[in-house]
Amino acid sequence: MRVLFAAHGASHVPWAVPLAWATQLAGHEVRVAARPQAVDRVKAAGLTAVPIGDRDAGEAFARWRIPDTAGRPRRMPADWPMGPLNWSEERRISWADQLIGLADSLADDLVAFARAWRPDLVVYDIGAVVGLVAAAAVGVPAVGYSWCQPVGAYFLDEEEVPPSYLRIFERFGAEPRIGGDTWIDPCPPALRRPSRVPRVPMRYIPYNGPGEIPGWLLRAPERPRVCVTGGITTSNFTVRQREILDEVAGLDAEVLLAVSGPEYPGTLPDNVRLTGWVPLGALAQSCDVLVHHGGAGSGMTGFAHGLPQVVVPESDDNTQWLWGDLVREAGAGINVIPDRRGAPAGLGAAITDVLERPGFTDRARAIRREIEAMPLPGELVGYLESRAGA
Repeated sequence: MRVLFAAHGASHVPWAVPLAWATQLAGHEVRVAARPQAVDRVKAAGLTAVPIGDRDAGEAFARWRIPDTAGRPRRMPADWPMGPLNWSEERRISWADQLIGLADSLADDLVAFARAWRPDLVVYDIGAVVGLVAAAAVGVPAVGYSWCQPVGAYFLDEEEVPPSYLRIFERFGAEPRIGGDTWIDPCPPALRRPSRVPRVPMRYIPYNGPGEIPGWLLRAPERPRVCVTGGITTSNFTVRQREILDEVAGLDAEVLLAVSGPEYPGTLPDNVRLTGWVPLGALAQSCDVLVHHGGAGSGMTGFAHGLPQVVVPESDDNTQWLWGDLVREAGAGINVIPDRRGAPAGLGAAITDVLERPGFTDRARAIRREIEAMPLPGELVGYLESRAGA
């Protein structure tokens, strides 16, 4: 069969890679549609990319923010009806316009490819509504896959469907896809949020891109090792790097600053090593704690290796706040609240706390066991075949 994957963006491509490769290794043809800024990530994974949209298309997807009284973005309060752990139906619908706007800018390209290539099934990132549009345009089934966040545009009944969603399908003479389908979900039970959409579990396999192992990483560390990363597409750790370095400078630990550049403009503390580009999974194997921005990809890579986490979310990114709260609620780490300047005050103390209290590591390792008990991507290929009628 032919399977068309639709990725949401550059940081979401790694979520598609294990299942796309499992599908290809089972003998099926696979293509991965991605925006221009994500195409190189698809090709680096050894998969065949289909560019859709132009580089400016991402402007249609503006971050959703709630301004405080001074006009500055702030964290959503815990009692807000769409708060970080609720992700209520209102919260789902509030993102719809932005996700639909992005889909509208990509639909012409993806539908044209789908009509030419004729896939038997579309597997789409739940943030990539355009995958549903392409599947409807060629009359084939679609299966969503999540990235451990219940964030996507889907509509469970006609009353909640905005006209903008219907218009995209109407442009191609297709019947709008409405109603709960099924999502492939790599989120382990300890972190999973309730949802009205049926889920099919799949084991999370870390894919952090190609790279090589530096010689120093093969040597056992003499002190606890802490990995600090801002993910592959965010800039918030770059902006806050000086404050972060000040916080970790006094730690009795070896700190790996995982940034891709070969040089750092400034003096590094004696206990900090600049790694250059090394896949996060390779670094995580030798570390004791993972410090990151709240990205689900970084977080799941850490949990796949049993690492407790210290999360420093960006002050106006609610998905990062959600991940930090999930980690805290699971007892597997600490969520550090940035101050008004965005500085991670108390980061050093949080890292020390996680290193010294074994309960955090015990919980992280329990989550790793949950991940390892889930079905491998190769075991999901049969499900995809059944959905496609292959």
